[in-house]
Amino acid sequence: MGAVDVGTCARSRVSDSPRAMSSAADRKSQSPLSDPLLILIALLLLLAAAATVFFALKGPSKEVVHEPGAKPRPIITNQIIVVNVQEVAAAGTSHGHGAPAAEKAPAAETPAAEAKPAIKPAPAVAAAVTVNPPKVTPTADGKIRGRVVLKGTPPPETVIGAVKSDANCGKVAVGTARTRGYVVGDDGGLRYALVRIVQAPAGDGSKRAEPILIDQAGCMYEPYVSAVLVGETFKVKNSDPFMHNVNATPKSNKGFNFAQASKDQVNEKAFDKPELGVKFACNVHPWMVAYVHVLENPFFTVTDDKGGFELPAGLPPGKYDLEVNHLKAGVVKQSLEIAAGQGADVVVEMAPAGGK
Repeated sequence: MGAVDVGTCARSRVSDSPRAMSSAADRKSQSPLSDPLLILIALLLLLAAAATVFFALKGPSKEVVHEPGAKPRPIITNQIIVVNVQEVAAAGTSHGHGAPAAEKAPAAETPAAEAKPAIKPAPAVAAAVTVNPPKVTPTADGKIRGRVVLKGTPPPETVIGAVKSDANCGKVAVGTARTRGYVVGDDGGLRYALVRIVQAPAGDGSKRAEPILIDQAGCMYEPYVSAVLVGETFKVKNSDPFMHNVNATPKSNKGFNFAQASKDQVNEKAFDKPELGVKFACNVHPWMVAYVHVLENPFFTVTDDKGGFELPAGLPPGKYDLEVNHLKAGVVKQSLEIAAGQGADVVVEMAPAGGK
């Protein structure tokens, strides 16, 4: 028999053992080149890098077409922003950097503005109604009385539908409630106009027998316009069987806001400064409003449903201004000269605001 290489056999046995084979397989599995997925990812990264370099070196095309009338916009290529060269040159010149552009780019045509419909002129305001100057007729009874008459057609009043639709007010509503801008009676008599003597002596004149009463009835204030003397106590009443609140918001006097929760509740109030048109409102029923004039002398009154008025007696002889003030129709003044024991009958004509 021939000789056997003991060392070679030993190495063969060692290399063929299971432990040796397992170690070799582990080393093979740890090689990156043995994983197809890693190889694919590497190839894709190489392709992306090559494409980025290619497009960056190539740059944008020399001519860019824009929509008619559109301003050239930046071109974005692989996150590299390339703006129109003429814009860059113009910007550099305007800021004092770089050489001026050799040729100015032609301005883009501005699209024609859309035609707008012609604005119709506002309708002409109706000509003012002609009113005669106040007519004054001397009398021998020492009283100043008369009428305030509205000439022309006032705008129609608005029906206050909420009065009847309200769960509580609908049970006590009387008739159809309307706004009271112009309340006109027989022969054009204008109600709710304040008539007063301006700058009369404050200490003269007869006192009122009963305080003025402002009532809340049928979810409406009655009367709509009242007048009181500075410091005079007046009453506010709730005639409805549910709650109202009285919110007075004067500008010169101190305001107040209180609730009247029960039927026939009465509260007394007074104002200590003269002020025209103090507004009263009910926040529970926001359509409920009224106005109170506060005056410095007692020679005043508010016209009745026929437009009639009569001032308190006791005005001393002298020259005075009679003023008629209506919340909508405005103010009319007339000079009066009253002799001892004499009076005057005055007819004042007014027109609706705007002359309609």
